[in-house]
Amino acid sequence: MRHRARRRVAILLPIGVMIISSIAAGLTYVPAGADGILPPANPASNVAPSSADWLSSIDTARAQEGVGTMDISQSALAALPVPEQMFTVLNIERVDRGLPPIYGMSAQLNSYAQAGANAMTDPPIPSAVSSGAPITWGGTLWAGVPSALGADYYMMYDDGFGGPATTNIACGPATPSGCWIHRDIILNEFGNCPTGPPVLSMGAASSAAGSIAALLVSSCAPPSDVTLTWSQVAAVVSERTIGIAPLASGSGYWEAEANGTVASFGAAHSLGSLTGRLNAPLVGITATPDGGGYWLVASDGGIFNFGDAKFFGSTGSLHLNKPIVGMASTPDGKGYWLVASDGGIFSFGDAVFHGSMGGSPLNQPVVGMADDPATGGYWEVASDGGIFSYKAPFFGSTGSIHLNKPIVGMETSPNGQGYRFVASDGGIFTYGQAPFYGSTGSIHLASPVVGMAPDNATNGYWMAAADGGIFTFGGAVYMGRLVSSAG
Repeated sequence: MRHRARRRVAILLPIGVMIISSIAAGLTYVPAGADGILPPANPASNVAPSSADWLSSIDTARAQEGVGTMDISQSALAALPVPEQMFTVLNIERVDRGLPPIYGMSAQLNSYAQAGANAMTDPPIPSAVSSGAPITWGGTLWAGVPSALGADYYMMYDDGFGGPATTNIACGPATPSGCWIHRDIILNEFGNCPTGPPVLSMGAASSAAGSIAALLVSSCAPPSDVTLTWSQVAAVVSERTIGIAPLASGSGYWEAEANGTVASFGAAHSLGSLTGRLNAPLVGITATPDGGGYWLVASDGGIFNFGDAKFFGSTGSLHLNKPIVGMASTPDGKGYWLVASDGGIFSFGDAVFHGSMGGSPLNQPVVGMADDPATGGYWEVASDGGIFSYKAPFFGSTGSIHLNKPIVGMETSPNGQGYRFVASDGGIFTYGQAPFYGSTGSIHLASPVVGMAPDNATNGYWMAAADGGIFTFGGAVYMGRLVSSAG
């Protein structure tokens, strides 16, 4: 297989001197057209830091390209060694844009990265992984900054041309190919092997001098010396609330975290949590219509059922084009739909497939769905508030409106004659017969809102924040909250 080598050097000067360099070699690729901006497209301009806190600046920059806040617990991330932090952060950048995660870290690749970190330069790229499988694509990154989040910020969001303030010296009017090279490596869509998708591996290391180096490679067989996998670390750092599922009577609800923890409040019974290692973090919780159980769904489409919730199937063993972002139950609880960020719909049990946005171009990724109890159809909602209706009436959308923050979820009225959206700042948008009872859109929140749920008894609603905070509106009653470490 033919390889091409390119070298780009960038000097970043945000605070003193920071040097970042990269080498890329490998296959051409086709952009996925998924969430956010993907190579060969890049941001129109650099994004200035919005805060002294790296994560806050990253979240601000992500919002500008329609990507939600980084689902991460800073305390859990800080507990990891810096190389594992780098692995985690770069994987989140990929997964949140619909790209497949880097499978794992390799001892061999870590040693190459360590050589680069110690020498404060690009690590070399071996010709094969530890199992002997040839490397089909390779890219390296080096940063003279001790923070994994800081390195991610400059590589992902401040790597382009900015006139006299340009911090990437490889990027200029005469050398446009040097602009965004680090971001392009991180978000590379690796070419397929003859038998299907490649195995993505990574090495990372840091030095006492505050240097971080990393290698991202693909091969057609896995390395034999994997030290850490994405499944092992994803749930650990995603220790934050992902959603709320109420009883139909409005007398209780469950809250769930990405790591599988579920807490019950009010009349909702404690039915259990996930305690084992997850292949992928959870992204949603849905109660059965009778309130006797719930389903948990992971980003790979894995389904976990509790109480009287029945298992009707999952996509956990399938290769998905894009990650699952939500689910909805049929009115009788004998089936459910899963929705992916590209709008693809997967139907199980008595859930009927009425169509999807899968394979169609989207302005912004799909972030959730809701069932229509009146027709048996469903709606998909995108992060810009665009609505896609399938055997369900269209009542309106925010697709043509500039939003302060992206939409993160939706819910429907008990009679199916309206729906509401919620944004990450708690802004509420109502359509049809769904009434507006208030929002947190004008309030500074300690943590972003991640979802909402209807109180079918009063037509009020609850909103859940990433730190477990619960906000009630209309007749919805506060009955407690899950205390999360995320923020």
